[in-house]
Amino acid sequence: MTNDEEKAEIFAYYDARADSYEDFYQGKGAAIAPLANEYPVDTAGVADLLSSFGRGDVIDLACGTGFWLSAYGSNCASVTLVDQSGPALARCRQRVDSLGLRTIATIIRGDIFEVLLPEASYDACILGFLLSHLTDLQIDALFERLRTILRPRSEIAVIDSGWTEARRPHCLRDSFERRPVPGGRSFTIRKKYYDRPELESILLQHGFMPRAEYTGDVFIGMLAYRAQ
Repeated sequence: MTNDEEKAEIFAYYDARADSYEDFYQGKGAAIAPLANEYPVDTAGVADLLSSFGRGDVIDLACGTGFWLSAYGSNCASVTLVDQSGPALARCRQRVDSLGLRTIATIIRGDIFEVLLPEASYDACILGFLLSHLTDLQIDALFERLRTILRPRSEIAVIDSGWTEARRPHCLRDSFERRPVPGGRSFTIRKKYYDRPELESILLQHGFMPRAEYTGDVFIGMLAYRAQ
Protein backbone atom coordinates (compact mmCIF):
# COMPACT_ATOMS: atom_id res chain seq x y z
CA MET A 1 0.00 0.00 0.00
CA THR A 2 1.08 3.60 -0.55
CA ASN A 3 1.27 5.93 2.45
CA ASP A 4 -2.06 7.51 1.47
CA GLU A 5 -3.72 4.11 1.07
CA GLU A 6 -2.32 2.96 4.39
CA LYS A 7 -3.61 6.10 6.11
CA ALA A 8 -7.07 5.72 4.54
CA GLU A 9 -7.20 2.08 5.65
CA ILE A 10 -6.37 2.74 9.29
CA PHE A 11 -8.71 5.74 9.44
CA ALA A 12 -11.54 3.58 8.08
CA TYR A 13 -10.65 0.83 10.55
CA TYR A 14 -10.95 3.06 13.59
CA ASP A 15 -14.21 4.56 12.31
CA ALA A 16 -15.63 1.05 11.98
CA ARG A 17 -14.22 -0.05 15.34
CA ALA A 18 -15.34 2.98 17.39
CA ASP A 19 -18.45 1.46 18.97
CA SER A 20 -16.66 -1.72 20.04
CA TYR A 21 -13.10 -0.42 20.44
CA GLU A 22 -13.01 -0.46 24.24
CA ASP A 23 -14.04 -4.12 24.46
CA PHE A 24 -10.44 -5.25 24.22
CA TYR A 25 -9.55 -3.51 27.48
CA GLN A 26 -11.66 -6.23 29.11
CA GLY A 27 -10.21 -9.03 27.01
CA LYS A 28 -12.98 -9.09 24.40
CA GLY A 29 -13.33 -8.00 20.77
CA ALA A 30 -9.88 -7.48 19.24
CA ALA A 31 -8.13 -9.03 22.25
CA ILE A 32 -6.06 -12.20 21.83
CA ALA A 33 -8.42 -14.86 23.21
CA PRO A 34 -5.83 -16.99 25.07
CA LEU A 35 -4.63 -13.84 26.86
CA ALA A 36 -8.10 -12.47 27.60
CA ASN A 37 -7.58 -12.41 31.36
CA GLU A 38 -4.46 -10.25 31.01
CA TYR A 39 -6.17 -7.27 29.36
CA PRO A 40 -8.13 -6.01 32.40
CA VAL A 41 -5.05 -6.56 34.58
CA ASP A 42 -2.89 -4.44 32.28
CA THR A 43 -5.64 -1.85 31.83
CA ALA A 44 -5.70 -1.36 35.60
CA GLY A 45 -1.89 -1.24 35.71
CA VAL A 46 -1.68 1.47 33.04
CA ALA A 47 -4.50 3.44 34.69
CA ASP A 48 -2.56 3.40 37.95
CA LEU A 49 0.55 4.63 36.12
CA LEU A 50 -1.46 7.49 34.58
CA SER A 51 -2.91 8.56 37.92
CA SER A 52 0.24 10.66 38.49
CA PHE A 53 0.22 12.10 34.96
CA GLY A 54 -1.42 15.15 33.44
CA ARG A 55 -0.45 18.35 35.23
CA GLY A 56 -1.27 21.65 33.56
CA ASP A 57 -2.40 21.83 29.94
CA VAL A 58 -2.52 18.37 28.37
CA ILE A 59 -2.94 17.20 24.79
CA ASP A 60 -4.05 13.69 23.85
CA LEU A 61 -3.03 12.92 20.27
CA ALA A 62 -5.05 10.18 18.54
CA CYS A 63 -7.27 10.15 21.61
CA GLY A 64 -9.90 7.84 20.10
CA THR A 65 -12.73 7.37 22.59
CA GLY A 66 -10.79 9.15 25.33
CA PHE A 67 -10.61 5.94 27.35
CA TRP A 68 -7.72 7.01 29.60
CA LEU A 69 -9.36 10.29 30.63
CA SER A 70 -10.81 8.55 33.65
CA ALA A 71 -7.23 7.94 34.86
CA TYR A 72 -5.63 11.34 34.23
CA GLY A 73 -8.41 13.82 33.40
CA SER A 74 -8.90 15.12 36.94
CA ASN A 75 -5.22 16.14 37.08
CA CYS A 76 -5.49 18.57 34.14
CA ALA A 77 -5.98 22.31 34.08
CA SER A 78 -7.11 21.80 30.48
CA VAL A 79 -7.14 18.88 28.05
CA THR A 80 -7.16 18.97 24.25
CA LEU A 81 -8.28 15.77 22.55
CA VAL A 82 -7.36 15.25 18.89
CA ASP A 83 -8.47 12.45 16.58
CA GLN A 84 -9.50 12.00 12.96
CA SER A 85 -12.42 9.66 13.71
CA GLY A 86 -15.84 11.25 14.06
CA PRO A 87 -17.44 8.12 15.58
CA ALA A 88 -14.60 7.78 18.12
CA LEU A 89 -14.86 11.46 19.08
CA ALA A 90 -18.60 11.06 19.62
CA ARG A 91 -17.75 8.47 22.27
CA CYS A 92 -15.04 10.76 23.61
CA ARG A 93 -17.55 13.60 24.07
CA GLN A 94 -19.77 11.27 26.07
CA ARG A 95 -16.85 10.40 28.33
CA VAL A 96 -15.90 14.05 28.79
CA ASP A 97 -19.46 14.78 29.89
CA SER A 98 -19.70 11.75 32.18
CA LEU A 99 -16.46 12.73 33.93
CA GLY A 100 -17.56 16.35 34.35
CA LEU A 101 -14.66 17.67 32.25
CA ARG A 102 -16.59 19.75 29.72
CA THR A 103 -15.34 23.07 31.12
CA ILE A 104 -11.67 22.11 30.63
CA ALA A 105 -11.87 19.92 27.50
CA THR A 106 -11.43 20.91 23.86
CA ILE A 107 -12.12 18.28 21.19
CA ILE A 108 -10.55 18.68 17.74
CA ARG A 109 -11.22 16.46 14.75
CA GLY A 110 -8.26 16.15 12.39
CA ASP A 111 -5.11 14.31 11.37
CA ILE A 112 -2.60 14.65 14.21
CA PHE A 113 0.14 15.51 11.70
CA GLU A 114 -1.88 18.22 9.97
CA VAL A 115 -4.24 19.87 12.47
CA LEU A 116 -3.17 23.35 13.56
CA LEU A 117 -1.86 23.42 17.13
CA PRO A 118 -0.26 26.37 18.95
CA GLU A 119 3.46 26.31 19.71
CA ALA A 120 4.75 25.77 23.26
CA SER A 121 1.21 25.49 24.63
CA TYR A 122 1.10 22.13 26.41
CA ASP A 123 2.66 20.77 29.58
CA ALA A 124 2.00 17.13 28.79
CA CYS A 125 1.05 14.83 25.92
CA ILE A 126 -0.44 11.35 25.92
CA LEU A 127 0.14 8.95 23.02
CA GLY A 128 -2.12 5.94 23.32
CA PHE A 129 -1.72 3.05 20.87
CA LEU A 130 -0.25 5.38 18.27
CA LEU A 131 3.46 4.60 17.85
CA SER A 132 2.68 1.00 16.95
CA HIS A 133 0.92 2.14 13.75
CA LEU A 134 3.69 4.48 12.55
CA THR A 135 6.80 4.06 10.43
CA ASP A 136 10.16 5.16 11.82
CA LEU A 137 9.99 8.32 9.72
CA GLN A 138 6.50 9.10 11.02
CA ILE A 139 7.69 8.61 14.60
CA ASP A 140 10.50 11.10 13.93
CA ALA A 141 7.96 13.56 12.49
CA LEU A 142 5.67 13.07 15.48
CA PHE A 143 8.41 13.87 17.98
CA GLU A 144 9.46 16.87 15.92
CA ARG A 145 5.90 18.10 16.27
CA LEU A 146 5.97 17.43 20.01
CA ARG A 147 9.10 19.54 20.37
CA THR A 148 7.15 22.39 18.79
CA ILE A 149 3.90 22.19 20.73
CA LEU A 150 5.23 21.16 24.16
CA ARG A 151 6.69 23.55 26.71
CA PRO A 152 10.26 23.06 27.96
CA ARG A 153 9.31 21.45 31.30
CA SER A 154 6.86 18.94 29.83
CA GLU A 155 6.18 15.24 30.01
CA ILE A 156 4.67 12.53 27.85
CA ALA A 157 2.85 9.28 28.47
CA VAL A 158 3.09 6.45 25.95
CA ILE A 159 0.72 3.49 26.12
CA ASP A 160 0.87 0.72 23.56
CA SER A 161 0.73 -2.97 22.82
CA GLY A 162 3.77 -4.63 24.35
CA TRP A 163 6.00 -7.29 22.84
CA THR A 164 6.25 -10.07 25.42
CA GLU A 165 6.82 -13.80 25.59
CA ALA A 166 3.10 -14.19 26.27
CA ARG A 167 2.24 -12.40 23.00
CA ARG A 168 4.94 -14.03 20.84
CA PRO A 169 2.97 -17.18 19.86
CA HIS A 170 0.03 -15.15 18.60
CA CYS A 171 1.43 -12.51 16.23
CA LEU A 172 4.45 -11.13 14.44
CA ARG A 173 6.41 -8.35 16.06
CA ASP A 174 6.34 -5.96 13.08
CA SER A 175 3.91 -6.60 10.23
CA PHE A 176 0.61 -5.73 8.61
CA GLU A 177 -2.31 -7.39 10.40
CA ARG A 178 -5.73 -8.22 9.04
CA ARG A 179 -8.26 -6.90 11.57
CA PRO A 180 -11.95 -7.91 11.41
CA VAL A 181 -14.63 -5.56 12.75
CA PRO A 182 -18.28 -6.11 13.66
CA GLY A 183 -20.41 -6.46 10.54
CA GLY A 184 -18.04 -8.71 8.63
CA ARG A 185 -15.56 -6.19 7.20
CA SER A 186 -11.82 -6.39 7.78
CA PHE A 187 -8.90 -4.00 7.37
CA THR A 188 -5.15 -4.37 6.92
CA ILE A 189 -3.17 -2.16 9.28
CA ARG A 190 0.46 -1.66 10.24
CA LYS A 191 1.27 -2.89 13.73
CA LYS A 192 4.55 -3.04 15.64
CA TYR A 193 4.90 -4.23 19.23
CA TYR A 194 7.43 -2.62 21.59
CA ASP A 195 9.29 -4.03 24.54
CA ARG A 196 10.62 -1.86 27.35
CA PRO A 197 14.21 -1.36 26.04
CA GLU A 198 13.01 -0.38 22.56
CA LEU A 199 10.41 2.07 23.84
CA GLU A 200 12.96 3.61 26.22
CA SER A 201 15.39 3.95 23.31
CA ILE A 202 12.83 5.81 21.18
CA LEU A 203 12.08 8.24 23.99
CA LEU A 204 15.73 8.87 24.78
CA GLN A 205 16.56 9.33 21.12
CA HIS A 206 13.95 12.08 20.91
CA GLY A 207 14.92 13.92 24.07
CA PHE A 208 12.65 12.40 26.71
CA MET A 209 13.90 10.74 29.89
CA PRO A 210 11.76 7.81 31.14
CA ARG A 211 10.75 8.14 34.80
CA ALA A 212 8.16 5.41 35.38
CA GLU A 213 6.75 2.44 33.51
CA TYR A 214 4.29 -0.41 33.54
CA THR A 215 4.99 -3.62 31.63
CA GLY A 216 2.35 -6.34 31.44
CA ASP A 217 1.74 -9.31 29.18
CA VAL A 218 -0.25 -7.27 26.64
CA PHE A 219 0.21 -3.54 27.39
CA ILE A 220 3.19 -1.33 28.09
CA GLY A 221 3.05 2.18 29.52
CA MET A 222 5.84 4.69 30.09
CA LEU A 223 6.05 8.22 31.50
CA ALA A 224 8.93 10.46 30.48
CA TYR A 225 9.93 14.07 30.96
CA ARG A 226 11.44 16.37 28.39
CA ALA A 227 15.21 16.38 28.85
CA GLN A 228 16.09 18.78 26.03
